[in-house]
Amino acid sequence: MRHFAIRFAVYLLVLYGLAYLPVVREHLVAPFTVAITDISGWLIGLWDPRVVVTDNVLSIPGFAVQILDMCNGVEATLLMWAVFLAFPAPWRYRLLGMLLGTLGVHAVNILRIVSLLYLGVWKPDWFHWVHWYLWDALIMLDILLIFLAWLHWMPAGKDRHATALG
Repeated sequence: MRHFAIRFAVYLLVLYGLAYLPVVREHLVAPFTVAITDISGWLIGLWDPRVVVTDNVLSIPGFAVQILDMCNGVEATLLMWAVFLAFPAPWRYRLLGMLLGTLGVHAVNILRIVSLLYLGVWKPDWFHWVHWYLWDALIMLDILLIFLAWLHWMPAGKDRHATALG
């Protein structure tokens, strides 16, 4: 367990360190944030043609949200990746967990973005609390559930540990 904790901390520091490099933020994170905003706007547009997407801002009459760092799902994804990378499992399972987990985290984050946009119209006094407390906890719960599902899905016995050290 100690080795896992140390590896997790190292992976987390490295991943966050890389993600916060100005060149990475400018050329990867910022365009990714705009893409998440576009996808969210496209989904909303399926039932609400009033949605407007401008760069990293989503708006409907009465409210707008700007998708910023910490709200784009990148940090949550890196946290999840650090767990998968640190866990002693065969690399193919780690990588598959990271891929499927990333899709899961971003699907929930898009749901979060859409819900917050409409919450801002319907119950604006709830927005801040739901945004900073409820959804943060739900995103962390999502990561935990993804990890637990991945643990359950991995094969048991020799196959699980055969290449875990590699």
